[in-house]
Amino acid sequence: MNRDPFTAIADPTRRQIIGFLKSKPLTINQIADNFPTITQQAISKQVKYLEQSGLLLIEQIGRERYCYLQLQELNEVNNWLLEYEEFWNQKFDNLERYLKTKST
Repeated sequence: MNRDPFTAIADPTRRQIIGFLKSKPLTINQIADNFPTITQQAISKQVKYLEQSGLLLIEQIGRERYCYLQLQELNEVNNWLLEYEEFWNQKFDNLERYLKTKST
């Protein structure tokens, strides 16, 4: 099942998992250790969701399952955000001009 990367990063727990994996691959148990209030089963479901959305690759090595980031799917999210960059730049420019008029 393919899942949407937008939905995958909408969940704060999944974003945290991505953050933990930035520096190195981790096993599912190591990921779960970072969430003492969430069950291992719930973390496994979140990891599976990330895998189905193409943001993680899971590799079985012996008894352990290692999770590796694959963030190419986030290009779709980045491209969508870039469409709104000019809009926000204009808003910030307007705010800057307004603040300058108030400080003089």
